[in-house]
Amino acid sequence: MIATIILALGTTFLSRSFFITLDSYNYCSRYLQVMSWADEKVWEAQENLSRLGAAASLDNAGSFTEKGRDFKWYLAYSPLDADGSLYKVDFEMSWQEGARKARIKRSTYARYEKKEE
Repeated sequence: MIATIILALGTTFLSRSFFITLDSYNYCSRYLQVMSWADEKVWEAQENLSRLGAAASLDNAGSFTEKGRDFKWYLAYSPLDADGSLYKVDFEMSWQEGARKARIKRSTYARYEKKEE
């Protein structure tokens, strides 16, 4: 009887460890899938603000589906000085990963130099 209880507990702990490891692997796999896309989106916003300043037209939000998973992203930027030559860019992407909501956040700065003509 005691041996059965010990074996049942051991099996429960092993299967729980396996599922935690599998969940972590799935999270890391999805993170690596969208990390380069997120970096590209941040770089694109930074490049547009550096070239065009306040005249840059950027998408502020969107969503896409990859391998059956829905990803939502948000982009915000704001000038940090009065003449609009320095911008802060904030990017956030989220998706549902089991019972939790996974997120990627990126922040960067863009400097716009006005060209005198």
